[in-house]
Amino acid sequence: MSFDSVDKLNREFERAYNNGQVKEAVNTYTNDARLFATDKQIYEGLSQIEKYYSAARAAGNSKVELHTGQVIQCGSDHLIEISQYKISTDGGNYVVVWKKDGGQWKKLIDIFN
Repeated sequence: MSFDSVDKLNREFERAYNNGQVKEAVNTYTNDARLFATDKQIYEGLSQIEKYYSAARAAGNSKVELHTGQVIQCGSDHLIEISQYKISTDGGNYVVVWKKDGGQWKKLIDIFN
């Protein structure tokens, strides 16, 4: 897994989210993923993460830009991504732990501020 691969997956998330396809965007996460959001809540599992992103879009955050920064390999089945994001009303930094899940890279832990 390289920078280019993570960046490609980030473009897929952006495309789905920005087109209102939240369920498709959330499919970039593992089934047991955890999202640590700016509202200080922890969203666990695909259903809760989907609700978070649906609420974010309803609140006016209908566009996201992910600026892939550094990707660090951690063994054969985990990566750490350290990057920046911009949404319609905010922006900041994030860290994602990627995990190889069924042969595909997916987000296991997503933390942003």
